[in-house]
Amino acid sequence: MNFHSCLTFLLLLTAPACAADRAKEQPMKIKDGISAAAKYEVPQSWTEEFSLNQGDPQALISRDLHKIKVRLSGGEGSRYKTAGDFLVGFEARSRGGKPAGKTGTALVSGVRVLIYSREVPVSLPPPDTAGPSVFAREEFCVVPAGKMFFVLSYSYGDSIPDPSYDGLEAWRKFIKTFRALKTKKPAK
Repeated sequence: MNFHSCLTFLLLLTAPACAADRAKEQPMKIKDGISAAAKYEVPQSWTEEFSLNQGDPQALISRDLHKIKVRLSGGEGSRYKTAGDFLVGFEARSRGGKPAGKTGTALVSGVRVLIYSREVPVSLPPPDTAGPSVFAREEFCVVPAGKMFFVLSYSYGDSIPDPSYDGLEAWRKFIKTFRALKTKKPAK
């Protein structure tokens, strides 16, 4: 083998490793970004994963079909620049494009926020086929965090309530522990 063939071979061998390292680093960056902007307690026996959602860092805290999402919006690359943009956007709407309903208020991170409720799909028929869609209720609130904002939400992935566990109670305890820290939008 000549020098160029050896070099190409070595680069091909290390490429998957580099991609795997970047894939491992991405959730850590997201976790660090969320940790720098908020403090909260993960409910006992729940798991936490990190990802990007429409350009926003997000923590998904789950237990079986119960899901709490912590989404940091308003930063660079975010679909929503302000909380108002989010509240009129399609992700804050219910089935049929209806605005989410207001179900009450809660004190979250020292701020009185509105709690909204909407229907979200939990099961859709396969593409190009007819069949029933299953919807479930999601509660969410918007919490200011300096120049950015958090969207906190809870849903249960089935239309039939879970008789063995009260995820809504865990959600209400979770938002009591949530503390947003002052954040600044990154300079462009």
